[in-house]
Amino acid sequence: RRKIHKMWKTSFLGWALASMLILTGSASADSFTFTSAGSVTWNGVYVNPYQANDNTQTQHNPLTIYCDDWNTDFSGYPTWNATVYSLTASNVTNFKYGNTTSDYIIALNSGHLSATLETSPPAWSPLQRYLEAAWLDDQWRNVIGTSAATADTQIKLAAAVWTLFVDAAHVGSPLTDPNSGLIGAINNSGYATDVYNYLQEAQTAVTTGGYTAAGWDVIVPDAGNGFAMQEFLVHAPEPSAVILLGTVVGVLGLTKFRRKRQA
Repeated sequence: RRKIHKMWKTSFLGWALASMLILTGSASADSFTFTSAGSVTWNGVYVNPYQANDNTQTQHNPLTIYCDDWNTDFSGYPTWNATVYSLTASNVTNFKYGNTTSDYIIALNSGHLSATLETSPPAWSPLQRYLEAAWLDDQWRNVIGTSAATADTQIKLAAAVWTLFVDAAHVGSPLTDPNSGLIGAINNSGYATDVYNYLQEAQTAVTTGGYTAAGWDVIVPDAGNGFAMQEFLVHAPEPSAVILLGTVVGVLGLTKFRRKRQA
């Protein structure tokens, strides 16, 4: 198991352009700027969700974005380039972690999480893990404005998402140490059981519950920079097909505030 948005007005021209993108796979440039890390912190970092602005298509600002990338540090409020894809099987290989060939198995023992590396074959495909990340982000979207929208819930859901793609340098060092890295942060906060349960629920929702991450897109940082920026998920206003239609719809400049520690 393992370890932050957008939409355009519909028009004939928009549909025509979207159809062209499906056929050509081309991308268009867009400028996005990170605007807020929110106010909830855990283990010295701000947690999902965050906000950003689309500087070109401004009608849906501010955009709410969710980071899936615990591995990459970032600070400030810059603008950068990324490519946006709908979260579908045909697009997974374009995602930052879409070609991952190894996987961490997260287990719960005596109220503590542990991680072991599985190499052949991975337990879960990259698509499965991206769908689970979207499901976990949806759980926060579903409770916003209710009494369930507590800081603890927000932290636990964010931590669960981050376990889906955490790498060897950040999961724990050494891997078996339950008190270091992301796994250690979860254990030391007393969140292990809840995070594990969220992961199990996400797995069930995807494997047997028919969850397809409808409306979710992935904001993939420019690979030309070695994926130096974080990757984000964003839930697009309906109809999401106008945004990406299963392919690239634009190039984003977003910031990431996931792992950068507070000043």
